[in-house]
Amino acid sequence: MKKSLILLAFFIIFLLIPFSTAYGMEDDIVIISLAGDVMLDGSVRKVIDRYGYSYPWEGVEHYFRNSHLSVINLETSITDRGTIWPDKEYNFRSSYKNLDAMKKAGINIATLANNHVLDYGYDGLLDTLMYLEKSGIQYAGAGRNKEEALKGSIVEINGLKVGIIAFSRVIPHVDWYATNKRPGLVGAYDGHTHDMMKRIDDLKREVDILILSIHWGKERSSYPRAEEIAVAKKAIDRGVDIVMGHHPHVLQGIEIYKDKPIFYSLGNFVFGGSDNLTRTTMIGQVAIKGKKVHRVEIIPCYITDGKPTPLKGNERNQVIQYIRELSNPFKTNISDHGIIRINTRSKAVNYLSQFKTKY
Repeated sequence: MKKSLILLAFFIIFLLIPFSTAYGMEDDIVIISLAGDVMLDGSVRKVIDRYGYSYPWEGVEHYFRNSHLSVINLETSITDRGTIWPDKEYNFRSSYKNLDAMKKAGINIATLANNHVLDYGYDGLLDTLMYLEKSGIQYAGAGRNKEEALKGSIVEINGLKVGIIAFSRVIPHVDWYATNKRPGLVGAYDGHTHDMMKRIDDLKREVDILILSIHWGKERSSYPRAEEIAVAKKAIDRGVDIVMGHHPHVLQGIEIYKDKPIFYSLGNFVFGGSDNLTRTTMIGQVAIKGKKVHRVEIIPCYITDGKPTPLKGNERNQVIQYIRELSNPFKTNISDHGIIRINTRSKAVNYLSQFKTKY
């Protein structure tokens, strides 16, 4: 009995060790890093013009480079041509040189299903796809036609196949939808989720871990709406392993549903902003072991002049506590270190079951 309790104590202590320490020597762990909206125009463009294309990534590139896979939502067209979409209030476009800096910072995949990818029309989207391909950054959620937009990306890491698909529930105009003959994005509004669910079914047969990126929610709202919660859970029921949400420009809570994480909103990441809510952000790191989600770690960051920087000390603790409060409605257990342990109780029981000590 005493021996088993000691072993259990060591097991629990191990679960509290941050990724960088616990997983530094484990070959069977795959780390996936997720971040929110990246917008490289406006005030961010001015900062880049002054300090260079790599500047926004200098504080966080360590986390992305030391991950096996890093994903962001690219909320801008990459183009120098095209015309502004009619009657649209905010329109963003950026230089292709940003992509080289993103790639060097460790970004592997950009999701494109959002309300800015067609800001400069079909020409702007086609340029975005071309420049991403030239840079070696894969993409999901938009394409030269519907088939390509639905396809998503597959990455193989140490024998583990990871797939990512992206859909939007924020679409400015019906002509943004990709068709068989027209470039565009793919959507997932209520009543139109058939394509998304079918793609989940098909891709899950090809991959071990499936990520769903989804652009949704009410801007500046700290909590997801009931319909977003329902869509996320339905997607997991069909085979998704990780849901990464974005669009509200602020953080929302994290839910663990059937041992699968749902990041309802990862907030802004490389983005302009003038208030604490929109400048407070995070990197969500997900550890995969044995083709299952093993645990989640929160890396709190703060955006200054478009540049996210990891927080330390009391500021870091405050953001972890804030995310904990946002996640309370989902009864998510987040440690003081920003760790979410997946199904800890059952793992501890399984670990102890190998010992024959009689109680």
